[in-house]
Amino acid sequence: MDKAYRKKLINCFSEYITDHKKQLIEEVLGYRTRHITIALEDIYHPQNASAVVRTCDCFGIQDLHIIENKNKYTLNPKVVMGASKWVDLIFHGQPEGSNTLNCINHLKAKGYKIIGTTPNKAAKSIHDIALDQKLALVFGTELSGLSEEAMRHADETVYIPMVGFTESYNLSVSVAISLCVLTQKLHYSDLQWRLRKEEKEALKMAWYRKIVPKPEILEKEFLKQIDGTFENYRKPD
Repeated sequence: MDKAYRKKLINCFSEYITDHKKQLIEEVLGYRTRHITIALEDIYHPQNASAVVRTCDCFGIQDLHIIENKNKYTLNPKVVMGASKWVDLIFHGQPEGSNTLNCINHLKAKGYKIIGTTPNKAAKSIHDIALDQKLALVFGTELSGLSEEAMRHADETVYIPMVGFTESYNLSVSVAISLCVLTQKLHYSDLQWRLRKEEKEALKMAWYRKIVPKPEILEKEFLKQIDGTFENYRKPD
């Protein structure tokens, strides 16, 4: 979207949003990051799937990658509690080929180091993971964990230390613990982990659209006032 157009439309939408909501959005944007992302491989339990979305939102993680090989990713509205409006869900679910490999290649092309999660204590502790490079933590299914393919293409593997009899944490708990550890380290680091100005504006525009009533009608009315024609002013995304 054209920057000038987006800025004017944000100002237009802002008239229909309370000052409290606008202030909250600015605060949330200040902690949003793409330095860390989460990828879920073949998750099938709606409660876990939904809880992870909420967890990502709470820890400021903007992108959540969904790998669908055998299982479709389903959300439970009572669990997700609207969090899917604020987190970008990026689906990798082509009918042919390996969506696990497609997702990993996509993330590596964007500069992410792939971290495979495992209960195996031979892996590195989550507390010892370096943040000098963008990280993509990949979590597997509730029963069997990550596939062999995912583990084979991971740059590094990580486990969460445990001292009980149970072999592993619940999936959504594992994501929460991992993000708690890593985002705390990130926030106290000197790394440039925050979103760029343009990314923040794009997100603000997207979030404003989800808040204001009937945004399409408002946008068309706005364009009539400043240009007269919807098609001539709006630039392609």
